[in-house]
Amino acid sequence: MLNFIQSALLPGLGSLGLLVLGWVVQKYLVPLLSTERKKKLAEHILLIADEVTDFFVLKYPTSNWTEWIDQAVEKIIQITGVEREVAVRAAKAAITRKQMGTIVK
Repeated sequence: MLNFIQSALLPGLGSLGLLVLGWVVQKYLVPLLSTERKKKLAEHILLIADEVTDFFVLKYPTSNWTEWIDQAVEKIIQITGVEREVAVRAAKAAITRKQMGTIVK
């Protein structure tokens, strides 16, 4: 009986334990890491959008932001490689934060 436990049951339980561990990691840890990566990427894009819009505010101090927003969006796309919609949202968010006087940390 003891021989059966040592030879078949314990290795089987170890395999089952590894399967359960793999399932837990895939279900809970992988989405958490993926979300963290996306959050860091979004922060990076927002920082670049802040810098680009600052540049255009200084370049065209008497102009309204609606006159240079397309140039800013193209510059954000060129630097980050994101889609146009994402770049537009980032640029508009940066402009809104400047108008409200808030800073992203």
